[in-house]
Amino acid sequence: MVNKKVALIGNMNNNFSAFCKYLINDGVDAKLFLLNNDYFHPSQDSFNNEWESYTSQLKWGSIETFTSYFFKEIKKEFSKYDFLIGCGTVPAFFYKAGLKLDVFVPYGSDLYSIPFYKIVNPKRQILSLKLSKNQKKGIKESASIFMAPTGGLLEKPLKKIKVISKVYQAGVPMLYYKDYYSSDFNKMKEKSDVSKKILELKKQNKIIIFHNSRHYWKTKEDFYAIKNNDSLFKGLKLLLQETNKESNFHIVTFEYGIDVDESKQLIKELDIENYVTWLPKSNRKDVMIGMSLSDIVVGELYHSSFSYGVIYEALALKKLIIHKRIDSLYENYYDELYPMLYADGPKTIKDIFLSIQDKPDLLKKTGNSGFDWFKKHMVNLPVNTLKLLLEN
Repeated sequence: MVNKKVALIGNMNNNFSAFCKYLINDGVDAKLFLLNNDYFHPSQDSFNNEWESYTSQLKWGSIETFTSYFFKEIKKEFSKYDFLIGCGTVPAFFYKAGLKLDVFVPYGSDLYSIPFYKIVNPKRQILSLKLSKNQKKGIKESASIFMAPTGGLLEKPLKKIKVISKVYQAGVPMLYYKDYYSSDFNKMKEKSDVSKKILELKKQNKIIIFHNSRHYWKTKEDFYAIKNNDSLFKGLKLLLQETNKESNFHIVTFEYGIDVDESKQLIKELDIENYVTWLPKSNRKDVMIGMSLSDIVVGELYHSSFSYGVIYEALALKKLIIHKRIDSLYENYYDELYPMLYADGPKTIKDIFLSIQDKPDLLKKTGNSGFDWFKKHMVNLPVNTLKLLLEN
């Protein structure tokens, strides 16, 4: 491996925290920098304090810090590094600082929203306009872009920006899967309140349907954020009606998202409160503890999405996945797609539950196949691609 100093700047969804750890364990001299508006933190995913040795906190990243003072600081700090990887607002800040990203890794709004100016709070309009303008230029100036296929969701804004960068159809690992097969993980699982609640359900012979997607279905303001969580609850209701309430399926979900209260009201109206357990919004390590004890994971049911946090988590933990994925949008990118079951509404949810309720072997077989796919395409591909770029 060529000895180059690598900086990963930004940490939305803890993506770069995991990516940095893979690189370090492959012998790369890599360091993680957290933006001042990163609300994800390595400690939320970690079961020890290793992250402290390769993580630093920055004072910029938010729109309020888009000033000349920080541009000078950025130039000084990151000129020391041989290879720069960024997400979020980093393209804008680096462009103004006179630096180019070697790799831009969009997570969503940093590509479909930030580069395109919108009217905002009057006090922030000028800064917003400047940030959008420089974000677009910074993305265009990036030497390369890592982006897993999204079926058009992110490809469309990328085309609109008219990038000339080399686009690699590989995202970054959203989590460090080896952590979830470690003794540290098992020790924490024994102490976890999440674990205790789910184990109590399993003692009652419940089949755990784990749903940790953000609740966003009644609200329509952000089109890209819509999850259609309501379809899961309505689908379970249809199942109970068809089976005269003879079912062991039980949903575990989190108080996470703008429509949590709406989901709770819907569950009450459907009279399925005894079939749903709510957990408080939690760090990913607690979410992963819960998911590790579940039987089925249900993701998004509105957009045709291929790879996002819930999917990566479920694949890494060898779980059967139910979500909406239109295969024709992704088949040209992969030799094969990870196994899952398609659902886009209450009826398809009900039909799936009926078809799998007495097939424990299917859950295990599908989970193992998904795990192998995840390691090949979501871990080895981006890590090896980046290592080749470093060597060249």
